[in-house]
Amino acid sequence: MNSQKGMATLLVTAMLLVVSLLFSLASYKNVFYQIKRTQNEVLARQAHWLAEGGLECGFAKINEESDLSLVTNSNYFYTDCNASGNSIEIDTISSDMYVITSRNTNDIATKKISKHFSIAGGRSPGIIKATSNLLLEGTTVMYPDPGVKSEGEYECVIARYAGNVEIKGTLTNAGLHHAYPPYDGFHSNSTTWPKCKPENQSIVADNKIVIGSSKPSVFGDDYIYSANLDPFKDVFHVPRKDWEKIKDKSTTTVIAGSLSCSSDIASKIAVDSDRIWVVGNCDLGSNANLIQEAITIAGIPGIVLVVQDGILAVNGAQTLSALIYHFKSPGSTFMPTESQWDVMSAGGQLTHQEKLVVGYFQFGAFHPKGGYVMDAPGLTAKIRGSLDFSFNSDVFKDALDDLETISWVEGSWYDL
Repeated sequence: MNSQKGMATLLVTAMLLVVSLLFSLASYKNVFYQIKRTQNEVLARQAHWLAEGGLECGFAKINEESDLSLVTNSNYFYTDCNASGNSIEIDTISSDMYVITSRNTNDIATKKISKHFSIAGGRSPGIIKATSNLLLEGTTVMYPDPGVKSEGEYECVIARYAGNVEIKGTLTNAGLHHAYPPYDGFHSNSTTWPKCKPENQSIVADNKIVIGSSKPSVFGDDYIYSANLDPFKDVFHVPRKDWEKIKDKSTTTVIAGSLSCSSDIASKIAVDSDRIWVVGNCDLGSNANLIQEAITIAGIPGIVLVVQDGILAVNGAQTLSALIYHFKSPGSTFMPTESQWDVMSAGGQLTHQEKLVVGYFQFGAFHPKGGYVMDAPGLTAKIRGSLDFSFNSDVFKDALDDLETISWVEGSWYDL
């Protein structure tokens, strides 16, 4: 009988083969896992970049749109941008700020990217914006500009200022109210009407802000100081130094100031003007109703009225669908005089000293629904009389639509 040789070698070899097979199987599973993970990562990154592409597509489409009221329609992006698993939506943050959201979904990944954009550079909130000194006398109630929403409530704003602010009497921030929406579409349910933050809803009685001193605590966060305030850029979207670019535009109607300013302005509205620029003294007197009648007949929401390098005077209780802008141009030497005020309808209400420093004077409950811009550094804007004031930004929106620009808001996503 022949002896069996190599049995041990064969056994060891077989065991090594089994061990190698086990290692191979384990390695295969790890490689397979890595392959699947890589595939998933690729799909996730594809979803990310497709979602980002959806944002850019949406932004490009908005930039080409002549009627920006259409962009909030739920089907607006469907044909052009909702491809490759993308869906794009827009939500309103404020009257001129929106958030666009792009969502991409594939077999294993969903990516959502949101980014804010503003129309016309994002108008800063505020009923009154002033580089002039402000003096308000009487009992005033204001329904504010809501500003931005934060933690379910709004950072409401009454005034942005770069000069002194004095209130003789009482100014009450009445908060947000369903009867006085600050713009169309602000909120639809009157039973759950939003509120201002408590710190952004103050009542001020007989108090004063003097620039360079600490702001009295009675002035809440609805009064915002800005040393470099440029209300011209805020309204017209070009720096104050470039003001002539706006004045010289074909869509701006320029007229000379007069004691019959109301009728002159009304006649221009009748021939399809909604941005009117007055050079020199302008006395609206007690005839601002002529302007309002012209606005109503023309079927427009309101006007922007600029009075440059002159006195602007109002006398009497009137409501006007307008943004009032009193403007002392850069380099101008204009200063009011007693003789100029003496021929104004409300001039008799000012003292001799006031006639030398007051550039805007309102006597009575005059209510320009688009708010005030008092942009005459070194001069005083004085408002005297009881006033119940509700703000509405729709009044001036159409008058500025040819100046609109659309831009991403810094900090709302990656700023490269």
